[in-house]
This record gives sequence, structure tokens and C-alpha cells, in this order.
Amino acid sequence: MGGSHFQEVPCALCSTPVDLQVDLHADENGKAVHEDCYVKHLTTSPGTISPSNSPTDCQS
Repeated sequence: MGGSHFQEVPCALCSTPVDLQVDLHADENGKAVHEDCYVKHLTTSPGTISPSNSPTDCQS
């Protein structure tokens, strides 16, 4: 066989695939997330929308 193949798991915050061999992070609900996405999620005030919150900015 040609190595391990993991099913793509989308980030719960930005919906882009999480590399489970690198990003071993989960949100408060146990869903896979990029570390950068989760940090931005925690440090952004609820209801605040800024250009830095765009989903493409949180990809690892």
C-alpha cells in the first residue's frame, strides 16, 4: 500500500481541510479546527466582523 490516507476533515470554522497529521486541534465541541482559526475565534468579540475574520485568513 502507498502510505496512510486520511479522510479530509473540514475545519469547523473556515471549512477548509484540516491536515490531521499536523493540526491536532479541536474546538470546545470536539470539532477539528486549525489552530490559527481557533485563536482568532477566541480573540474576536462576538458580533464583530472584520476583514481579519475571513475564512481564508485562518488556513494553516
